[in-house]
Amino acid sequence: MRPSQVLTIYYVITFAIGVLLTIPTALWVAENEVGARGAAIMTLCWNVLFTMILPLVLDWSERTHCKARFVELEEVAATNPELAAAITEQCKKLSLPGLRLAVVDTPTDEVFSYGIWGNNPRLILPDNLLKSGEKTVVMPSIEAELTRFASQDHTTVFLLYTVLQILLQHVLLSIFR
Repeated sequence: MRPSQVLTIYYVITFAIGVLLTIPTALWVAENEVGARGAAIMTLCWNVLFTMILPLVLDWSERTHCKARFVELEEVAATNPELAAAITEQCKKLSLPGLRLAVVDTPTDEVFSYGIWGNNPRLILPDNLLKSGEKTVVMPSIEAELTRFASQDHTTVFLLYTVLQILLQHVLLSIFR
């Protein structure tokens, strides 16, 4: 399983959980147990929770399904000092503090990154790319992935989920009343 597939599965599961949580929330609003604003705040809260546990779930998944091992940049510097220096330089350029590297033994050359709010970035590298002595082959994909990480934000996905789930609550309210 590729790391990007794990993220997609996480998105699908959290959306489904959110939809399932929307049903009793709409029922509580229909029974006047919770107000409409309270229901919207509850919906926002569980989506914020899903956003915040995203790195933990992906870390666990990478360890169990992809057999990832997290390594320090110093370990990479021991075997490939040019690559470690280039990664460090790219992280400084993009203001990415505390990069964690995960090495997976996979036949694909997929480089993948994740984290939340631009903090605590994780970079997944295939073992064969890490062992490659060719910095010119590896660095463009690492630079592109780190740049993508610096500009991406998973929060927008979960905010969109919140909006869709609140709309679903209103549809369910019209059915329940």
